[in-house]
Amino acid sequence: MNFIDPATLQLVSRALDAGALRHQAIAQNIANANVAGARATRVQFEELLGTVQTEVAAGRSFKAEDVPMPLVTVQAEGQPIALDTEMAALSSNSLQYQALLRAVGKQLSILGVALQEGRR
Repeated sequence: MNFIDPATLQLVSRALDAGALRHQAIAQNIANANVAGARATRVQFEELLGTVQTEVAAGRSFKAEDVPMPLVTVQAEGQPIALDTEMAALSSNSLQYQALLRAVGKQLSILGVALQEGRR
């Protein structure tokens, strides 16, 4: 019996990977904010979840292999890196990452309680 659906576990794992990659990309952008000609690095993950979102919205389940890997991209020539935008993105990403960790922690806590109660 699976207490945590493998597809959901894969989704959360990839979301955490995307958050960690995004944090690195934003830190790199901040470091390069004053470098002439530097281009921002971005991590795409949520945009790639279209198939999974469609399945869930239709009430169908999805498989673990349907969850895409995060994709790191470098923006084309254009706007210079804006430090204030990157700082806001860093803050937002940190909050999202912490929320995912809290959700995983609560799920594991519930499983721990269930296991302890099962021993009684």
